[in-house]
Amino acid sequence: MTSMSAFCGDAVVDGNDDVVRRLRAIISHEEYQPGERMGSERALAERLGVTRSRLRSALAVLERSHDIVRRIGRSGGIVVSDDKLERNINTVESLPDIARRQGLVMSSAVVSAVVTPASPADARMLRLPGNIRTVYAITRRRMIGDRPFSVESTHLPADMFPGFLSKDLTRPFYRIFEEDYGVRPQAVDETLDSFAVDVGRATLLCVPEGTSVTRIRRVAVDQSHRPCERAVDVYISSRIRFTMHHSGYVRLSATAGNEGAHGPIPA
Repeated sequence: MTSMSAFCGDAVVDGNDDVVRRLRAIISHEEYQPGERMGSERALAERLGVTRSRLRSALAVLERSHDIVRRIGRSGGIVVSDDKLERNINTVESLPDIARRQGLVMSSAVVSAVVTPASPADARMLRLPGNIRTVYAITRRRMIGDRPFSVESTHLPADMFPGFLSKDLTRPFYRIFEEDYGVRPQAVDETLDSFAVDVGRATLLCVPEGTSVTRIRRVAVDQSHRPCERAVDVYISSRIRFTMHHSGYVRLSATAGNEGAHGPIPA
């Protein structure tokens, strides 16, 4: 009988390898958290008393089993991983750029791309002019390696981006906005929740219908505070971690005083 690991293409890990075992012990005993840097190859080889060649063989095993990633550059080194992409809430950074910084290779495929009449929610949330009620509706699937990661359903005001469907839609949209149209997303307003995935997106994500997934609803605004994107992104929950960095005061209610409170993001 074919094992599930073999079917899914998981690497076979030689758990008896002494260097692999010792590296895992360091991660466990020193309580390294995902995203923490263990050090350079040179430092680890010296610490373990092994050659860099032998260390690299062990690191390759750990990388295939998603225990670590190896990154290059000034902030590179051996970084502890749990095979999750880490993404901040309310970020304007593109998902492929986030993945690249974390040593992951992401690809995109267009599932559908059409011009369609705006829905009432589109008209309201994108603040479409009364005489312009057309949007681009684009669905893409994101993959990390050969595994599905997310499905994105994006609606764009057609009047802001003439000819958008003729572009390479596998590229990050925000990059196309800025380079081809001079539109720079300045802020996003995102809402995160979980829901039971419908059959269409379940098929694209290769999960059973009804699986609990993570959903982000997003509206982005440009440099003139006009909404330029409305999107719903659906992620396989076990493959992503969300973070939130915030400082300052939070308005607790609409009737609270203004002292020390920040206004909402323009929408």
